[in-house]
Amino acid sequence: MKIKTKITEMLKIDLPIIAAPMFLVSYPELVVAVSEAGGIGCFPSLNYRTPEQLREGILEIRSKTKKPIGVNLILHKEHNPNWAKQFEVVMDLKVELIITSLGTPRTIAKEIKSNGSTLFCDVTTLKHANIVAKSGADALIAVSQGAGGHAGAITPFALIPYLKKEVGLPVIAAGAISTGSQMAAALSLGADAVYIGTRFIATPESKAQNEYKQMLIDSSPDEIIYTEKISGIPANWLAKSVERSPDVLEDGPKKIAAGHAGGEKAVEQEYKRWRDIWSAGQGVAQIEEVKPAGEIVKEIASEYLATLNNLPR
Repeated sequence: MKIKTKITEMLKIDLPIIAAPMFLVSYPELVVAVSEAGGIGCFPSLNYRTPEQLREGILEIRSKTKKPIGVNLILHKEHNPNWAKQFEVVMDLKVELIITSLGTPRTIAKEIKSNGSTLFCDVTTLKHANIVAKSGADALIAVSQGAGGHAGAITPFALIPYLKKEVGLPVIAAGAISTGSQMAAALSLGADAVYIGTRFIATPESKAQNEYKQMLIDSSPDEIIYTEKISGIPANWLAKSVERSPDVLEDGPKKIAAGHAGGEKAVEQEYKRWRDIWSAGQGVAQIEEVKPAGEIVKEIASEYLATLNNLPR
């Protein structure tokens, strides 16, 4: 099955489905499963403690699939002090897609292009979208209200067409997308692909704890907490996991301030924070079971086509 868009042509993939890179969740098994199914699997460089381990991780993926893959780089020294060394690794191994967040790719965009790679950037506002567009982004990931992890506050019904019109770059929709009908809605708004995270946590291939996966199934969209107090940046979290650490919303700002004092210390706190308190988007509403990632990709594509056929005319 193939669904052709600007993004599938850009990345040379069959389906406009991008598995969002998730901290402590996305590792080789999940990346390979999504890429082999026709989408593109991605993971964050911060899932590996050292550049050497990052290299080993990419080589493991390359040994299992020849399909395109993506790596997320956080371009913020306080949150990722080793990002420059990580960048050297992904360039050396010619990773097809580089996704940047928490910063501007201005200093690395030309090298990415000359290396034959594609550059996408997470954005939540028009201001940030214009900055990364001028820096050389090939496409924008519109992180809308309801997305898992660090998320924006604007509904996708406004953000996607707004960015598409004002910036003119291809747009990838992120935020509460778990099904083919939601993918159809996103593409009808002008998106050229979808960026799916939470749905891929509830898979055998993800490294999330089984309790985390079950909590996704058991949670409803009104049990998602949107706050900056846990990580220092507005993000969505599973309320049930936050409730196990009731002091985190009060102590969060103190821990964040302490973490910002030193790079490696901040990374260690980040690991602990995301390991103990679990992130998810409002797309939990459509998650009913743990299912293999490849099946999810194919199911979303089939539902997308069925939705188009069933729309009133």
